[in-house]
This record gives sequence, structure tokens and C-alpha cells, in this order.
Amino acid sequence: MLKNRTRMFTVAAIACAVFIQLVVVISLLTYTVRTRHYAQKNGRIIYLECKATDPFNPFKGRYVRLTFAERSVSKTVLDSQSFEDLKKLKELKASSHVPVYLKMKESKDGLWTVHGVRQKLPTKESDIYIKARVLYISEDTVTVEHLFADYYLQENYARFVDKIHWDDFNNLKPVLALYVDKNGKCIQKDLTVFDGKERISIEEYCKRMIPLT
Repeated sequence: MLKNRTRMFTVAAIACAVFIQLVVVISLLTYTVRTRHYAQKNGRIIYLECKATDPFNPFKGRYVRLTFAERSVSKTVLDSQSFEDLKKLKELKASSHVPVYLKMKESKDGLWTVHGVRQKLPTKESDIYIKARVLYISEDTVTVEHLFADYYLQENYARFVDKIHWDDFNNLKPVLALYVDKNGKCIQKDLTVFDGKERISIEEYCKRMIPLT
């Protein structure tokens, strides 16, 4: 009898653990769909100017690691609230590798730039904020690390991009589009380049160019 109860308890515990894992997986899968829908409905798709370097991570697969024009932000473009928040970070001795929220604004060319830094995510503002990490605060600039810098490609496209000199790739003026949720978290939409005539996805660019190589 005791063995049966123990067995039943073990089975129930395993079933509960499996159920919890399943809920987590489903939540993660639907989060992407929900974020895309939310961003499209509320105009929360932003475009960041970026450049590429040449990495290979054997544990994650092929990807393009991007750096952004908005990585080093001049304090001259920041709003007054930013200086108060940066001061708090320094006083807490927490000015390195801590999460912050970057206030984004769209420029005339359609690209988005940083205009503010917040220690905490504002809850009553309609502005778009994206989550990042502070790397360094100097007298003139704030250097941040973006949390969406790795753009993955399928293997044959990755091999093709790997052969392109990075100066040539950056001359294609790559732009990363992001869906932004209400908490400042971002999901990559696409990476596009300008082929001299039109802006197309990096995947489409590879598809067009590979037969010519």
C-alpha cells in the first residue's frame, strides 16, 4: 500500500513538472506572436542603424553580431530626467552592466535614436522605451549594450555573408527592425540592407547574390 502511494505521488509530481514545463514553452511561443501583434497594433516597430562584425559561436550557430549607432550616446541629446537617473546610478555605484531603459524617438530618415535614459521603466508615458545595459558612463557619453545584437541566419546564407568583407557589408547600410513590447523588451523583425536600388531583407539579398558567386 505504501509503495503504491509513493508510486502515485511520484507519477503526480512528474506529471505536474511536465505540465509546468509545457505551460512555460507555450507561453514563450505565444509571447512572440502576442508581441508582434501588440507592436503592429500600437505602432511600436522601430528601426536601428547598425553595423556588423564577424563572429562564429559554435554553441549557438551562425549569426551576424551587430553593433549599433546608438551604442555610444552623447549626453547632449539626452533629456533632463536622464541626468537625474544617471546620477542615481553613479551614487548606487551601479553604473556598469545594469539594466536601463532607453527613450527612443524617430528621426526624419525613419531611423530611431536615443533621447533619454531611465533607471526604471516609466509607466505613464506613451513614449517607446527599449531595455538595455549600461556599460560605461563618462563625462560626455553613455555607452550601452543592446540585448538583441545577434541576428541568426540559415547556414548557406551565413557562409555567403561570411565571405563578404565587413566594410562592403556595412556599405549596404544594414538596418535592424524590432518589435517592442510595453515592458521595453524587443523581438527582432528583420535585418534589411540597401542593394543600390531598394531595401530588402538580408535573406533576400543572399538569395539573389548566391547564384552569382
